[in-house]
Amino acid sequence: MTPDEKETVKKVRSGYNSYLRFTGLGFTMIGIILVFCFAGYWLDGLIAWKYPVLTIALSMLGIAGSMVYLFKETGRK
Repeated sequence: MTPDEKETVKKVRSGYNSYLRFTGLGFTMIGIILVFCFAGYWLDGLIAWKYPVLTIALSMLGIAGSMVYLFKETGRK
């Protein structure tokens, strides 16, 4: 392999690594939010209140948690 070909391969691999990293980050964020939403839904079903207070509260907590995770993963090291 010539030095130019090695450099090209390096650039392609770094592009794939970034793509896979951010794809995984997105799926993790979705997972965090869904777990909190379903937990709130389940708890609201147990308590049987008139309004889905825990679903809304835990959904917001899940969104905040996923944003914290995003900032920790993409912040400067």
